[in-house]
Amino acid sequence: MTRRSHKPAALTAAVVLGLALLLALGLAACGGGTSEESSSPSSSDTPKQGGTLTLSYLTEPSSLDPAVAWNVIDWQIEHDIYQGLLQYAHEPGAAGTELVPCLATEVPSTENGGISADGTVYTFKLREGVKFQPPVSREVTAADFKYSFERMMSEPRAPATSFYMGVVGADKFMKGKADEITGYKAVDATTVEITLASPDLSFLNAVTMEFCDVVPKEWVEKWGKQFNRNPLGTGPFVFQKWTPGREIVLTRNPDYWEEGKPYLDTIDYQLSFNPPTALLKLERGEVDVLGDGIPVADIPRVQADPQWKEQVFSQPLVAISYMFMNVEMKPFDDVKVRQALSWAINRDKLVKLQAGQAMSLWQFYPKGMPGYEEGKVFYGYDPAKAKQLLADAGYPDGFETMLYTDNVDPNPKLWQSVQADLAAVGVKAQLKTMSNNSFYVQQGTPNTLTAGSFGWWMDFPDPSDWIAPLFSKASAVEGGMNSSFWWSPELETMFAEAQAMTDPEARIAKFSEMQDYISTQAPYVPCYQPIQTTMCTKTTGGFYLHPVYQIDPTLYWKK
Repeated sequence: MTRRSHKPAALTAAVVLGLALLLALGLAACGGGTSEESSSPSSSDTPKQGGTLTLSYLTEPSSLDPAVAWNVIDWQIEHDIYQGLLQYAHEPGAAGTELVPCLATEVPSTENGGISADGTVYTFKLREGVKFQPPVSREVTAADFKYSFERMMSEPRAPATSFYMGVVGADKFMKGKADEITGYKAVDATTVEITLASPDLSFLNAVTMEFCDVVPKEWVEKWGKQFNRNPLGTGPFVFQKWTPGREIVLTRNPDYWEEGKPYLDTIDYQLSFNPPTALLKLERGEVDVLGDGIPVADIPRVQADPQWKEQVFSQPLVAISYMFMNVEMKPFDDVKVRQALSWAINRDKLVKLQAGQAMSLWQFYPKGMPGYEEGKVFYGYDPAKAKQLLADAGYPDGFETMLYTDNVDPNPKLWQSVQADLAAVGVKAQLKTMSNNSFYVQQGTPNTLTAGSFGWWMDFPDPSDWIAPLFSKASAVEGGMNSSFWWSPELETMFAEAQAMTDPEARIAKFSEMQDYISTQAPYVPCYQPIQTTMCTKTTGGFYLHPVYQIDPTLYWKK
């Protein structure tokens, strides 16, 4: 998870503006802990060309192949290299949720003729003269988009194909009964036409994700399985090198289509720095931006420091941290056990352990996501009720299990707290931590992890982005993001009904019903909604936090 001022297309307004209002009220990015405006580049802060920007991260990407990569750090770097038809406006807060053209010339709408009257046919006209990065250096065509989409849909490791199954012919193609996706057409060199089986108000958001970025066939075939370590797209920065465990270096794209951009000569992603070390390096001038944020323990000190307080930026993320329970493994195949543990966890304690850098969450959608209902609580903190449900399930003395998390701070400390909460109701959970990438792989492997922590960041501002990846049958497979492996025919029907609706209000109401139903099955325990707090050096120009892309170095510069 998951960027200029354009008027929003009429179709996207129904979905996107609902979130925009929520963001404007309570989820705006703020620099120096004050207001949304202070996170935007000031008019006197003139962009400058040249220089190297250094960002620090603890982990490195699992892949830089847009067809398969879905981690936060993966998308962070891919956003610099690749592009698709549309993007989000490069603005903080509500303005950053607005869809704007990227490689397409405009956002399709019924008014401009880009969307058919029945809402099923989308037409995108491509910018002329856009080239793939060197050494490919040829013009992008509609055929490249069709190739890239079908490549993604045919890739066995692709985790997000469920977002695109509404495209006519996708189902037959995925089952090997067709050689192409008939609903995705290259009408001519500069026209892409996509036909859906039924209307889908979230489709424009879905095609804006990195999965639909365009790649050149000849480059993919040249590198084969190593393409994930040799990425090439149309974006402002060109991949130069990846030193495992150390750094990834990108340089300015000399053929970039957007005049005057990018500002930087080089982006240097420094990897394997834990957050405390990264902060020390930033204070010494060795790092420009903290990719993983300020360590919780250091936030009060930095915010009170006259030298640094104006360099601190914060925004609540439309995201969730939760405990999944694998319903294919005992005892979590019993809904009463899952409900019991939903009452056992003290969310407020988890927030306190993060010095307020989170908000307790009592429902399945985070605040800021359409479908979230202010004040609604599905499961509170009630150890007595948890014990009673365990007894009802046949575990009056509790049980033993494993609890897994990754080794990225503050997760080990937080999940020690969860471990203690579970012990208080008789559940003796042995806590095991593992590397971030190993954890991501294992959580998507059936019958591997019994229960553990997981987080989900907004890919795009629509509740379909919660239901499809976290609760669908299509995602409850090897490599999927449905860590609980729970799905329901009833929920599949509700989701299909909602996706076919053209009335935005009725559609969101249906997604609220889905949340109610999911709560009865309790496949995971919502714990908290994180707040992103990070900082940059005074020599970093144009810094802001984006509601979708988060950190956006494509628009930063060195003073």
